Amino acid sequence: MSSPRSPQPADGLAALGDAVRQVAEASLFACAEPCDASRTAGLLQARPPAEAWLTAAVAFTGPFEGVVRVTLPGPLAGDLAGAFCGTQPDALDASQVADFAGELANMVCGRWLTQTHRRERFELAAPVVGGTAPADIAALTGRDGGTLGIVVNDAPVLVGLTAAHPMTGA
Repeated sequence: MSSPRSPQPADGLAALGDAVRQVAEASLFACAEPCDASRTAGLLQARPPAEAWLTAAVAFTGPFEGVVRVTLPGPLAGDLAGAFCGTQPDALDASQVADFAGELANMVCGRWLTQTHRRERFELAAPVVGGTAPADIAALTGRDGGTLGIVVNDAPVLVGLTAAHPMTGA
């Protein structure tokens, strides 16, 4: 049984996608738009097979709890980090790009929770960032509808949401 205020997967993902778009436009000088599963699959397939990807996850607790995940290609993370920092992407090292990926997930989660649960208090954990093998990327899109494809500057970004009522785990 879930709380009446807990997001249902489709509703939560749609609002999460809107948060990604807003963060991209307001903070990263980037264009972002949700895309359907077939376009997401095509964009994923068009990426170089050995390309490095990053996944950043932010856990949150409050009236319900969960995790927001942002998975994006390393080159896109570098470009967005450069835009965020006001520098050329090649001026940033791998740890700075990874830190940015964590901050991106943090901004997206915070924007989403603020817009969808304005009167409630949530605590966000520090982001956890790691590499994601290219072979594992396609599997992310098949997670019970818990992942949304977003196009950011013509590159695929996968945004995932796992939300549960803290008392029931549902």
